[in-house]
Formats: sequence, C-alpha cells, structure tokens
Amino acid sequence: MLRKIYLAVALIAITYSVKAEGYAVNVQGAKQIGMGHVGVALNWDASSMQFNPGALATLNAKYSLAMGGSLVWSETDYNSLSSAFKSSKTDNPISTPFYLYGSAKLTDKFAVGLAVYTPFGSSNVWGNNWSGKYLVQDISLKSIYIQPTISYKLNDWISIGAGLNIVYGEFELNKALPTGATDNANLSGNTVKYGYNLGIFLQPTEKLNVGISYRSKVDIKLDNSEGKADFTVANPAAAAAFPDRGFTATLPLPASLNVGLAYQIDKKWLVSADLNFVQWDVYKTLTFDFEKLEAYPATGIDPYKQSQNTRAWDNSMTYRIGAQYSANEKLDLRVGFYYDETPTNDKYYAPETPGANKIGITGGLSYLLNEKFSIDAAFIYSKGEKREAYDTNPTSQGFGGKYQNTAFIPSIGITYNF
Repeated sequence: MLRKIYLAVALIAITYSVKAEGYAVNVQGAKQIGMGHVGVALNWDASSMQFNPGALATLNAKYSLAMGGSLVWSETDYNSLSSAFKSSKTDNPISTPFYLYGSAKLTDKFAVGLAVYTPFGSSNVWGNNWSGKYLVQDISLKSIYIQPTISYKLNDWISIGAGLNIVYGEFELNKALPTGATDNANLSGNTVKYGYNLGIFLQPTEKLNVGISYRSKVDIKLDNSEGKADFTVANPAAAAAFPDRGFTATLPLPASLNVGLAYQIDKKWLVSADLNFVQWDVYKTLTFDFEKLEAYPATGIDPYKQSQNTRAWDNSMTYRIGAQYSANEKLDLRVGFYYDETPTNDKYYAPETPGANKIGITGGLSYLLNEKFSIDAAFIYSKGEKREAYDTNPTSQGFGGKYQNTAFIPSIGITYNF
C-alpha cells in the first residue's frame, strides 16, 4: 500500500512537467491571430519582439505600443471504451492570456523594446469523481514571459535581433488518493528560469519579407523549496504515510525554429505563411527525486526516493497561412488557417495534456481611429482529431480511451505607433 501511495505522488509530479511543456496558447498578437497566428515575416509593430526580434529595427514608427488579451473557452471530451469507466468532459474556467509590447528606435538602425506575454495560461478541470481522478482532478498553469529585446538593421534589407526570456511560472494540481473518498493530494510550485529568442529579418524586394527566428531550449529546474506536495487524508493512521514534502526535477523545454514568408501582392492584398518546428524529441523520460526524509513517519525508512516515467514525444510541425485585405484606408480584414501536429505518444498518453493533431480557423480585423491608433480584433476556432490513446506506464494501469479537444478564442487589442 505504501508503495502505491508514492507511485501516486510520482504521477502528480509528472503532471506539472507535461502541462508546462505541452500546453501552449498561441495568442501573442491580435493582428497575427487573425492571419492564423503568422508573424515571423511581418513587421507591423512592437509585437515583432515575440515573433521575430530581427524585425523590430525595421519598423517605420519611432515608438510602438501594442497590448491586448484573449478569452479561452476550451473543452475536452473523454469517451471510455471500457465498462469499468464512465465518459466525461472537462469543465474548464475561462482563461485570459495577455500581451504587452513597447519599443523605441534610438537611431535609424537600432531599436530596443520590452515584451510581456503569457504563452501558457489555461486550465483543465475534470472534476473530483471522473474515471481518471487518481491521475488528475484539475490543473492550472500561469506563466509570464518578460523579454527585453535589441534589434539592429545591418543594411537596407537585413536586420537582426535578440531577446532575453525571463520566465516566471506557477502551477497547481489536485488529484484523488486511493486511501479515502475525500482524500486529496495537492501539488504546487513556482520558479524563474531563463532563455533567449533570436531573429533575422530579410527584405530582398519591396514586396517580399523573409523571417527566421529561433527560441532556445530552457531547462526548467525545481528544487525542494520550489516544488511542494501537500496531502489531505481523513484517516489519521493513513495520514501518517503522507508527509508533506518537496521534490526536485529537471525538464528540458524544447527549442523551436520558425521560418516565415510574407508577400504584398498589391495595395490591397498581403499573404503570409509560417512553419514552426519544435524539437519535442528531447522529452523522453522524466526523473523526479523526492526530498529525503531521515525519519520516515510510517516505517522509519523512506521506500520511494525516485520516479521515472516515459513520455517519448516526437518532434512536431505547425503549418500556418493567412491573408490580409485592406478594404479602405481605415479597415483591414484578415483570415487564416493552421494545422498543428501533436508531439504526444499514443502509448504514454496523459489526460493532463490530452493532445491531438488540430486544425484552426481564424479571422480578424483592424480599424484605424486615426493615423497612429488602431483597434484590433480576432478569433480562433480550433478542433482536434478524435484520438484513441492510453498510458502504458505501470503507475497509470493502462488508463485511456477516446479524446477530442475543441476551443474558441476571441481576442482584442490596441496598437499605437508614433
């Protein structure tokens, strides 16, 4: 029984790493969202810092500000293929990722800026009594990226840029324990880590832009003071086997390489396409080391000090395309589409991050109130393929079934260039 308890603790720890790594919300600019969230080869405003830092030095405006946010409605349906489990669906709260960008051109060739955005910020709430309650009941993740950025224009058609990513993240997860109907385990943690964002922006002709950006791998490390497991166990005898404790873990967040093209067909029409390559193959096996307890309360010996769990994810691609139509001097209309491959593995599939290949349909508009100020709006409708998958790790006891994800995300923002 004691070993089962610690295996349950290991599952909780796994959830954090999966959630932080595999659930990204790509809503870092209302204008870009309307075109399928392309942006590597666009240089509209200060939002270039996130999509391609190299584009920042090519902005026409001396100063640029862009800010906005989104509302994320998401749902996952779970259909059991076994009479032992019931079908269910998530009841997720509305999440609110946001972005804020500001930049200044210090000279004709040199620009600086600061970006603040939230690429992770949603929740999955399965409920206290669903079939997978021993794996997860609910999980929430919040993160804020702060990115100081510099950009330099080498000549008329090449510019480069770099940004430092300062990442604050926090999470909370709840899951049921097998010791009692109301017994619960809570895992929470927060930390600050660092990475970088590089970009090259090319303008070989007046109509064609080419962009390349690279976001570095970041090793997310939690020590015993950052990751904490707390337990609520009603039976005092059973509670002795659940001492609150910390854990350490290291998770490599993968690097991504992004390539984009943008072409101004005429005064009315602009088209753009991006390819995002994410090196998820670094995410194969996770190791968690639990805080050493010299006098373990139940037996005097701590029987479980380490957990290893296989995920074996693959590299993935996202294909994006979008178009903008300038209806008149004040109104721009946008439409886009993307296909997002999942890196998750059918054999090691966890309901904390029920991934699937997804399509996304987007639309949006910008309205210029004057020459400097615009209001931007967009939406995403995303639907994942139905997927039958299971977790064959021994601690999960083969839990699985059929999953399908849907999401609707409206966004609004403002842009001020002067």
